Amino acid sequence: MLPPTPPPVVQNLPVPHPDAVARLLEAYDWGHPLPPAPDLKGPEALRYQWLLAAATFRAGALPADPFPPGPDHREAEALRGLLRPVPKDLARGLAHLPLRLPGTALALWRWGQVQVRHGAFTPALRRAWEDRLLAEGPPLTRGYALRHALCWALAEHDETRFARLKAARQPLAEGTFDLFQRLFGLLGGPSPVLRLWSLPGLAYQDLRLDQLGAHRVWICPAPSGPLPALPRDVAWIIPSDGGSQDPSSATLGAPSLDEGQALARRLAAAGRRAFFAPSRADMERTGLVWFPALVVLDHQGFLKDIRMGDAAPERP
Repeated sequence: MLPPTPPPVVQNLPVPHPDAVARLLEAYDWGHPLPPAPDLKGPEALRYQWLLAAATFRAGALPADPFPPGPDHREAEALRGLLRPVPKDLARGLAHLPLRLPGTALALWRWGQVQVRHGAFTPALRRAWEDRLLAEGPPLTRGYALRHALCWALAEHDETRFARLKAARQPLAEGTFDLFQRLFGLLGGPSPVLRLWSLPGLAYQDLRLDQLGAHRVWICPAPSGPLPALPRDVAWIIPSDGGSQDPSSATLGAPSLDEGQALARRLAAAGRRAFFAPSRADMERTGLVWFPALVVLDHQGFLKDIRMGDAAPERP
């Protein structure tokens, strides 16, 4: 009898620096665990370490600068000089900040998000921060900045800002401007009709947003934990996780039916009501694709404000 064949020896092959950066950014974008550190040497290892620090530093802290004196060190220190209480000359600092390294752009994005959320930026500073990120950096952070800028332009009814962003012809925005163009077109007019299923009853209706019984509409996925407590004047639309439902169908098919039934049980147990939107295509038709989104209606039921995605409040 022959002895068993030993398993092959698997060697950890070196990962090229660009591939290692792409893997880390992809994991960050999807919210997945970050990949193990690759076997890099010299400056590439330090630049990856800077990127990892940018992806993981806590709010109120600074990403550690791993570089010896030189251009990379000067860039990291210029960035670290900005990530402090917002300086009076922030706009000037942003204009002169180099963004050669992906880690610098990611750290600037993450820090600025917190400043916007906490109201530390004026509108002018917010736009300067967005514009700096749009000008340089990896496609991921440039795409984040474009989405952020468009969401805020919509929230502020700033058609001039929208037009300037569109004229810049960002190469990352295929179809994105069309979505926002539809939303700008909805402001001041009647709501589009959506095919919704009531919760917990799971009966379908074609309804405008002003027919949901509230002058504010919160469009947000259901959390995995306790259901949020919403004000009485807010109607809740829960978009599907998968969004695969045929928008023309009046019958829920799998997997939307399973998802709807699970939501119905949760809302019934909590004594709550909401609406289920199982078709992503139906939502895309209106342009409502980044959640949460808060839609405010005027006294006529027309769309007064749309605060979506990066410009949406944390709670309605």
